[in-house]
Amino acid sequence: MATKIEVQVPVERQKAAQAAGNFELEDLPGRLCEPDAAVRVGKAPQQDKALKVVRSLTGITKLQPGQVIANYGRSESRWATAYQKRRAGHAEFHELLSYARQIIGIDEEGQIRICLMGHAGQGPCIPLWVTRDEVTLTVQPNDIILRFDDMTFDW
Repeated sequence: MATKIEVQVPVERQKAAQAAGNFELEDLPGRLCEPDAAVRVGKAPQQDKALKVVRSLTGITKLQPGQVIANYGRSESRWATAYQKRRAGHAEFHELLSYARQIIGIDEEGQIRICLMGHAGQGPCIPLWVTRDEVTLTVQPNDIILRFDDMTFDW
């Protein structure tokens, strides 16, 4: 009998110095606007708003192998959109994903991995997945947390 692997990623809510403004899933470029699940973070847990599939932030941070969550604030959304425009709409998914504030995944063995990558539009985007014993998702009001299923860690 196969063992079901599931990891709950803890969440730390930060108060934003100032509200960055609302944006919607449709405002995210490319495949980012089509996650398998999404939640908008409120000031308090009861103010979180389910955008797709899950009902709460807890539901989206309960990860199984092959799932990746990414945190986008208004600024990150704008940067990804600007990059998509510079690429004439042909940016790779991982290039758009690289603008996320945090990217956390669970590999096939149930190991927590964080993705460190960045290019700021200045060159090639090279993802580096690092195994971590523990990690905390840090969120602010109005952030959108996206979950993508069936992901691999070799891109």
